[in-house]
Amino acid sequence: MNRQLLTAIVVIFTIGMSCGQSPYIVRGDQAYHTYDRLEILGLTDTTLVSSVNNLDKKEMSLFLKSITDQGSLSEKDIYDVRHVLSDHYEFLNDAVKSKVHEKKEFNQPGFFRNVDEEAEFEPEADDDIFAKKTYQTEPVLKYFYKSRSNFLELETPAFSMYINPIVQVGYLSQKGNDRTVFQNTRGVSLTAYIDKKVYIFSQLLENQRNFTNFVEDRIARFVALPGQGYWKSYQSGVIESLKGYDFFNARAYVGFNPVKSVNIELGHGNHFIGNGYRSLLLSDYSSPYFYLKFNTRFWKFHYQNIFAEMSPTTAPLNRGDNLLPKKYTATHYLAFKPNPRIEVGLFETVVFARENHFELQYLNPVILYRAVEHGLGSPDNVLLGLNLKWNPLTAVSLYGQVVMDEFKLSEVRAKTGWWANKFGGQIGIKYINVLGIDHLDLQAEYNVVRPYTYAHRDTLPDLPQYSVANYSNYNQPLAHPLGANFREVNLIARYKPINRLYLQGRALITTYGDDRPGENWGNNILAPLESREMDYGNSIGQGLKTRVFAINMDVSYEVFHNYFIDLSGSLRNTTTDSKVDQSFIGGGIRINIANVGLDY
Repeated sequence: MNRQLLTAIVVIFTIGMSCGQSPYIVRGDQAYHTYDRLEILGLTDTTLVSSVNNLDKKEMSLFLKSITDQGSLSEKDIYDVRHVLSDHYEFLNDAVKSKVHEKKEFNQPGFFRNVDEEAEFEPEADDDIFAKKTYQTEPVLKYFYKSRSNFLELETPAFSMYINPIVQVGYLSQKGNDRTVFQNTRGVSLTAYIDKKVYIFSQLLENQRNFTNFVEDRIARFVALPGQGYWKSYQSGVIESLKGYDFFNARAYVGFNPVKSVNIELGHGNHFIGNGYRSLLLSDYSSPYFYLKFNTRFWKFHYQNIFAEMSPTTAPLNRGDNLLPKKYTATHYLAFKPNPRIEVGLFETVVFARENHFELQYLNPVILYRAVEHGLGSPDNVLLGLNLKWNPLTAVSLYGQVVMDEFKLSEVRAKTGWWANKFGGQIGIKYINVLGIDHLDLQAEYNVVRPYTYAHRDTLPDLPQYSVANYSNYNQPLAHPLGANFREVNLIARYKPINRLYLQGRALITTYGDDRPGENWGNNILAPLESREMDYGNSIGQGLKTRVFAINMDVSYEVFHNYFIDLSGSLRNTTTDSKVDQSFIGGGIRINIANVGLDY
């Protein structure tokens, strides 16, 4: 199938859709792993803070330009760099000619010839990986794919715009599941810049989808689709077995820099803080939400403030056709990177609910939220955290997190299992080019969170079974997908045997304590703290002990730039009172979208 035919298919898929691609790299994109590899291998002296994910395109471009020894890059590394730069086309050097300068020279005895002026212009080299023309292609039908990564583009001195279609179609066959597990996603992404000072991002996705049975179990329990908002039932009018959920996903924001070191962004989306596969501080697992974000960069510091409006429940649980109730969060994250090998980040957030208004005292961008909360009478849920990263050796990176909800040292020392000792931790390691094998990369990560962490009190009159100020949005955790009361091990292996072919294997080993009907053993962070089972003797995994063991394998082949064919499979068992085989196998096609799986 040639590219013209693929383009025609994409046009058909995206008829009637409107705008979006972000200045931020979508989580799950291969660019994140490219960044990780090059930084851990010590090929750059940048102090770019990596724990504030999402990395934007401009930061990534500057990072790649800071590579100190390009001669040490392997052929596969060079391919990765070129791939990322192609996706960051708007930040490459324009195809303009450079000036040539010379020093004053003697022309003939007694006379000087001044050639320290603009001399003849020389064009950029054809193989300059930072030049736009390196990534320009012969257009399809005159207008499409003028550059390798952009379906449609417009560039003027005052305004530029880049539009790309999005398609993800997939099918899975799962053991013991009589439903058809499928995904049909179509959409479009748009990135625009005004006067090179204001950026605009929009991504609109229309979806019909059904999920594996272990995801369906969570949907039934929390009445929410992972990472999504409002949904309705779907039944295909063509294929009777295709039934599931119909939902629309929108992310959009606008940002600008009022001064060189400060960025302001207003939009609808979500965020991730950390260096691991999971985050115990802030993850992008929940539905997108409205936010105002400030990024301040000075010297070796990166300071981020996020003020957000969220929902403590979902539309199906909200009685009548009424406005969803609101909850709010205010988050500070201060990261310090003294050198390319070490990064330390301090995190704090407060979750609170007011009657349709924001608590203005939390707008203070500097003061500690615990002090403000005490001044208000301690009604709200404050979390503190620490994020660490250290690259002790070339090709090795250590990272970790600590999150503290409530903590009393005397109770910890006494080992009483007091319910209000609510905290968790993460530790992980990444090893790049294992045993000298290019692009064989390993990662191991351990996460543990005590019961009742992230939970709170304060319920809604119509929904007394749910807390309002817990650390969630739209009935979905804002940190780890499992909530609390769990131990988890993730083992990840990535290998690229040849350019365009990506292999990834993941092993998941999890133990958590679930709840039987009417119980609260600390796993469900939505449940109010007053419903806890006991004050003392609490331990990780209490309740209905549930064990998950899964080995997942993903294979992706890039047919054209950001056009993928995917194959995936999983050997998965969940054990409670009995063992359930939840294994599956499937595949699909994917265009301009990251392959983000659901595994927990």
